[in-house]
Amino acid sequence: MMTGDERMLGKKYLLTGGTSGLGEAILEELIANGAKVTVIGRNHDKLKKLVDVYPGQVDVFKADLNIQEDLNRFHEWLKGEQPVYDGLINNAGFGYFKSFMSHTPEEIHDILNVNLTQTILLTHMMLPYLRVNGTIVNISSQAARVTTPYSAIYAASKAGLSSFTNALRMEHPSLHVMTVQTGPIATSFFMRADASGTYESLTKRLQIDKYKLAGEIVEGIGSKKIEINRPQWMHIGLSIYSLFPRWIEQKLEKPFMSKSGLK
Repeated sequence: MMTGDERMLGKKYLLTGGTSGLGEAILEELIANGAKVTVIGRNHDKLKKLVDVYPGQVDVFKADLNIQEDLNRFHEWLKGEQPVYDGLINNAGFGYFKSFMSHTPEEIHDILNVNLTQTILLTHMMLPYLRVNGTIVNISSQAARVTTPYSAIYAASKAGLSSFTNALRMEHPSLHVMTVQTGPIATSFFMRADASGTYESLTKRLQIDKYKLAGEIVEGIGSKKIEINRPQWMHIGLSIYSLFPRWIEQKLEKPFMSKSGLK
């Protein structure tokens, strides 16, 4: 098990999407720094494994964030248990890399529901159970900041999440609210987003190490950062893009259309 400086000793966080990928790396980093974590997930076996691996440090709540009844059950649990948390980390999310018209209505609904609507509803439920000066972290994407053909629905969900997070920060100055916007991360995300493996192959050299990013996120919680953008070169490039978006789209059409060949 990892060791840390225990600066979060005794603090408790709620984490979604903590059974794999970046979420699991964040979970390990939190525990290494002395925190306890409640993980919301939909896979019973993966949740049980977390409890077995981290006895006394992790508790779990089985719920599918795409199912309103599951979220309602969690809300009832909150009202009954009256827990107090030091932070909420909204990490769960997914998307598909294909044309808008290739998405089924169900896929459009589910992406927006999990990545945006249910994340906002969960945050609404959790606010009364966060300490003053508690933390809310929303894992967004650099896709929120740029025109992204062939992943329009995913990008729309993340753009909405980033906007929500920024507004929440200003509405609740007593809370620490942090946006995390990243490029491609080396996780299993791509297995669902593009089953062909093409996009993962194209971005292999650009992918962010999930453990390094998790360390930055937990460090950001401790130091009260309001935004993390990775990789830095992408953040700088997209900041320039925001000044001349349509001109850059015309000049760099090929990179913008990099997902157009995905099925």
